[in-house]
Amino acid sequence: MTHVIHRSSIQMVDADVDHMAEHYAKTLKPAKVMQLDRPGRISVEDQHYSIGNFDIWCGKCSSGMRVTFSEPPEAYVLYLPISGAMEIDIGRKRLTSVPGVGLVGDLSAFDQLTLHKERSHLGIAFDKSMLVSQLSELLDGPVLNRLDFSTSIGMGSAASAHLFAMGSLLWGYLGAEEGKDISSRAIEYFFRSIMVMLLETVPHNYSARLARPTSPAIPRNMKRAIDYMNANVARPVTVSDIAREAGTSVRALQLAFRQFKGTSPLNHLRQLRLQGVHRALTEDVQGMSIAQIAQQWGFTHMGRFSELYYKAYGRTPSEIVNNASKRRR
Repeated sequence: MTHVIHRSSIQMVDADVDHMAEHYAKTLKPAKVMQLDRPGRISVEDQHYSIGNFDIWCGKCSSGMRVTFSEPPEAYVLYLPISGAMEIDIGRKRLTSVPGVGLVGDLSAFDQLTLHKERSHLGIAFDKSMLVSQLSELLDGPVLNRLDFSTSIGMGSAASAHLFAMGSLLWGYLGAEEGKDISSRAIEYFFRSIMVMLLETVPHNYSARLARPTSPAIPRNMKRAIDYMNANVARPVTVSDIAREAGTSVRALQLAFRQFKGTSPLNHLRQLRLQGVHRALTEDVQGMSIAQIAQQWGFTHMGRFSELYYKAYGRTPSEIVNNASKRRR
């Protein structure tokens, strides 16, 4: 589905904190905003673009402020610094961004965000379920544990320099007149490219799995097993059924999946089903309930399905549906 690009901008000089809180409520989530220097006022400039599951903005805080989200956004964010300092508190951990040091983090885990005077940065946000889905695709396997992805990024490396360059190029396209000739589909793919580079270059708890060398070819019987799974993804099949159709033993099949996929045959089948449900939930499926979609993809126990889905995507199925509906408005 191709999404519409939404643009918003704000410029406040000596404004009340409530106005800034309203801006956060419109572009991210409701938040509490405090001035750093009482009885100071808030002075900010911000331009924001939103498309589908992605957001990008360029903001400057001249006055300094502290932000606490009352409803934390379910998204991962990349901050590419331009000037000034910013701090993020996550439990007992504090991450600091200054020129030369960027940040990536899980917005839903932020306790507090502090922007000091004359702070400016380019920010890029990725919907949590989208980033986890992309990671699953890169791993070619399920993401069963929470993605721990909150860290500082030294901007001196080639990889981080490329991230900054890609973010700046995307921002330039969106802001320039000639950028209006670029389709929203192309812009979304640009966001996806940044997301892939982020996952591949910034350390997180799945980095070791991503770094594993991939085999140029998988065994023929394993390929037959995967083809059988894809053809019968919604049917109640057992590992014995899969092994029989693949022409191998259950033990040999399990060993092959461990070696080439890092998981078991049934876990791989479950991931195929979850991915199918996730695609359906993010599309405009008229007249179908979550339970009907889940059953269509082979899930019969709704409690277990919801638990697996939340583990894989970090959000409940109903939250995904509600978010997709808001994005389409």
